[in-house]
Amino acid sequence: MSIICPKCGRSDSQVRFIDAFCVDCYPIRVEAPSKFGMQVCKSCGMMYLKGEWMPYNAKKISAYIASKCKGDFTEATYDMDNGVVKFLIVKGDNKIEAERFVKLEKTVTTCPRCSRISGGYFEAIIQLRGDGKKVEKTAASIMKRLEKLTFISKTEEKEEGIDIYAGDSKAVVGLMGELGLRTLISKKLVGRDEGKQLYRTTFLVRL
Repeated sequence: MSIICPKCGRSDSQVRFIDAFCVDCYPIRVEAPSKFGMQVCKSCGMMYLKGEWMPYNAKKISAYIASKCKGDFTEATYDMDNGVVKFLIVKGDNKIEAERFVKLEKTVTTCPRCSRISGGYFEAIIQLRGDGKKVEKTAASIMKRLEKLTFISKTEEKEEGIDIYAGDSKAVVGLMGELGLRTLISKKLVGRDEGKQLYRTTFLVRL
């Protein structure tokens, strides 16, 4: 006795069946967001994803969009090239594929780090004083390492040495300890932000 699909009327002799429906009419329960918005920094290319700024990564974007999908599927993958989420549904020995379109909307903006750099923001000044050659060598070493930890707003060459303006004072504290440099530290109150006192820290290093 043949099975008839209640939706299209075809029989199991014509097409493969899953439960009471043919494979083409089997009700697929999958949901995907109609669109996904994200921010990308125009200066450094960083992206804002899952509440934080991070290096742009297409695989992470695809995985995140796939994680926002719901339904009775075994696997979901998002293709950024065509904006389609492909679903794999497994029912017994049967495999069904389904697709849903998700529009990826990128907003070009400026991340907080680049905004601070362009605005000349700094939290720390490293003042290197002493023998000219030692100062230049130490400055080069500090800047090379510091760029991996924070940003450098600017440097100033003076008669008495070199001043390095850095974005994060905590990064400077850690680096001074790592390099074993004896430092005279002083702080200056420069304002308040949401009730929190803001300081600029000067690190004086005599070589």
